[in-house]
Amino acid sequence: MKKLSRPFLTIGGCIIFMIILGILFIRLQAPEIKLSKSIPAIDKTREAHILTAFFGLDNALPWAAIGLSWNAPGKDGMPVVFSQEVDPKMLEPSDFEITTEKGNTHIPDDVTLLPANEEFELRTVLLIGDYGDHPDNEPVTVKIVGDLTSRSGQNYKGQHIRVIPLEEGPILSYAEYFTFDKDYPYIEKGRGCDCPREDTQMVVRVVWSGGVRALNGDELGRSELNSFEVTMVQGTDTIRVSPYQLADLADNDNNIDVCLKESGIPILVNVNENVAIDPRGDKNPVTKVKVVSRW
Repeated sequence: MKKLSRPFLTIGGCIIFMIILGILFIRLQAPEIKLSKSIPAIDKTREAHILTAFFGLDNALPWAAIGLSWNAPGKDGMPVVFSQEVDPKMLEPSDFEITTEKGNTHIPDDVTLLPANEEFELRTVLLIGDYGDHPDNEPVTVKIVGDLTSRSGQNYKGQHIRVIPLEEGPILSYAEYFTFDKDYPYIEKGRGCDCPREDTQMVVRVVWSGGVRALNGDELGRSELNSFEVTMVQGTDTIRVSPYQLADLADNDNNIDVCLKESGIPILVNVNENVAIDPRGDKNPVTKVKVVSRW
């Protein structure tokens, strides 16, 4: 057998070493989960629900997803959105049971609240694993089988929902409105920064069924503003407005802030079709969701 030369071994070892360093760097750069200092009191009077489960990727989570979980690359990705923030301490893979078209049941290999890690964003859980294949045996339902609780103390156990199929596009799952008070954890610039404080009278945070981008692959932005419509109540009047800006961008999650110059109570947000794409490139249908108050 021909022996490998020392230079070849050195180069090969360096490549492996650099790959390991790259993986460790990605893991070290993974963001931390940030809990808000207070839990909205109104959540104690609202019933907590599972809202959507989206079969976003089939054996296609990228290598970069190792920043979310060691198990992620090449696996299925399914974001599950809840009406209230999840208590991170109670989150386990065994809380979820996925059933396929043929009746097979699966438990995720891993679950994470990343990448939607900011304060008031902890309502999306990414399920990572192998739980069916397109088109022969896709996942059709997700059920909460463990004691997964909201931060307000409500238990999601027993709830279930139909899975949005792989080839369908992203939809709006949840929306809430708020303003910037003195206690708001304002992010002035950088990734995930907030709406401009001086020009914004009201913010509507929309939560998609999964991560989205504009049709050209860039972040949603100025070209998409008129495709968002918010219905607001102003006294005895009802108006429909479009945002002057979108915010909370460039952080790879499914939360986007709609920045409004108008005052009033938002009650509905509507997005036209073919505005956003999911990681596979599937376009959104016309989608709308009622808006609730954060507080």
